[in-house]
Amino acid sequence: MSGKLLINFTLFFAGIFFAGVSGGLAAEKTLVTINQFISHPALDSSEKGIEKALKDRGLIPDTINIRLDHAQGSIANVVQIAKHQASLNPAFMIAISTPAAQANFKAKTDKSTLAFVAVTDPAAAGLTSSANDVIGVSDQPPVTELLEVIAEILPRMRTIGVIFNPGEVNSVNVIKDLEKAAMSRGIKVRKVVVNSSGNVKLALQKLIPDTDLVYLPQDNLVVSAIDTVVQVSLQAKIPVIANDPALVEKGLLLALGCDYFKSGVQLGHMIADMMEGKPVNPNIQTPTIKELRINEKMASELNINIPQELKTRARL
Repeated sequence: MSGKLLINFTLFFAGIFFAGVSGGLAAEKTLVTINQFISHPALDSSEKGIEKALKDRGLIPDTINIRLDHAQGSIANVVQIAKHQASLNPAFMIAISTPAAQANFKAKTDKSTLAFVAVTDPAAAGLTSSANDVIGVSDQPPVTELLEVIAEILPRMRTIGVIFNPGEVNSVNVIKDLEKAAMSRGIKVRKVVVNSSGNVKLALQKLIPDTDLVYLPQDNLVVSAIDTVVQVSLQAKIPVIANDPALVEKGLLLALGCDYFKSGVQLGHMIADMMEGKPVNPNIQTPTIKELRINEKMASELNINIPQELKTRARL
């Protein structure tokens, strides 16, 4: 993430605008705010995708100003950011992640439309409205398909380890789906709870001795500690998998799921359509592209053979 986007919570009231225009010109443009819960590959990619789509549609820099605020993984911060952004009456309050979307939904007025991305289960997160004031792109992961891929690579795998933050509803729901899919295959899921990124290493050390594989749910806290997850797991020769293809380059064995950059692009075009008076239907959409990525270097380090059929399907 570039330095111009990463801002401290203490600075968010000052506002940072991509266009960098003067106050007089800014007043003539439409304000769009972005509330990003934390910086990690998936969420950063989503933000970049949104910006690209709005540029491609000719809205940046001539028509809109974008204000981006980072909560740095703090629920208190994300709530305060949402309240302040709502007070500015932006046309769109973009939320990147479930915690940010929930905070924005609660804070926004009827003058703003909530637009979200990187939200796993919008209904469970309470992001529904009878009014035409909520749009978004969900990232519901294909957990069952991921297990099918793993069964081709690791047919003797019997235990999956998961660390997660129970405060993130997206993580809780994904793990429920994982447990259901795993049970039907005779696979056990071992879980360890974490409440800060500083606890991730200890949680993994407790988990790894009795697991064949580590799965990363759509958990912002855990993903923000991805380097620690990979380091500890690799030392124990335990593969790590996820549903976020962008994480593969960080050292995962593989991932199957949506491309977060392209999901951001999808949301950006939905926003552009609304600004041009075009209908957005459905208002909450699923990703249009699903991607399998495999890390052959990591497979080699772990002495894992990847079937040729999977290599053909995957982006290596």
